[in-house]
Amino acid sequence: MRHEYCLNCDAETVEWFTETGRSRCRCTTCGEIADRCLVVDGALRLWHETAGVFVRDPSGRFLFFNRIAFPFALTVPAGHVERGEVPEVSAARELQEETGLQALSLSLVATEPIDGDQCRRGADGHVWHTYVTSVGTEPPVALDEGEGDVYQWLTLDEALDEPLTFATRFLVERHRSRLVS
Repeated sequence: MRHEYCLNCDAETVEWFTETGRSRCRCTTCGEIADRCLVVDGALRLWHETAGVFVRDPSGRFLFFNRIAFPFALTVPAGHVERGEVPEVSAARELQEETGLQALSLSLVATEPIDGDQCRRGADGHVWHTYVTSVGTEPPVALDEGEGDVYQWLTLDEALDEPLTFATRFLVERHRSRLVS
C-alpha cells in the first residue's frame, strides 16, 4: 500500500504535476503546492535508505546531472533501496535506470546517515550507501526523463562550485580522497 500525504494539512489528497520541467505536488484539500509530500509505503520510516554511485572517467571527472524532482540541484545517480534489496544491487539498478549505464564493478565508499537530506517522499534523513565506479571512456548517457534533464562531467572542485543536492555536497566534501583514489 502506498499513501501520499500533504505536509501542510496531512490530507491524503496529493496529486503530482509537472511545472517548468520539475515534478511538484498539489494538495486538493488545502491547495498547498510543494516539492514533496510524505510517502508511506507499507511501513512508516522516518529515515530512508539510499544507494548512490559516483561515476569517474579516466581524466578524473565525475558524472553529475540536474534533478527535475525535489531536491532540485546537481546530483549523482542514486535512489531509495527497495525493501529486501541489497544496497549494491540498488546502486547498480539506480545507475542503469537513471543514466542507462551499467556498472561493471562498484567499490563501497561509505555507509552513513545524513541528517537533513530531504526527499520528495517526505524523509528528512537518509542512510546513504555510497559507491564509486570507473568508466574507460566518456560513455553516452541516457538520462531518465523523470529524474534529470542535463548531465555533465565535472571534477570534484568544479562540482563544489555548482548547486549540489545536500547529500551530494556532503558526500563530496566528506569523501573526496576516497572518491579520487
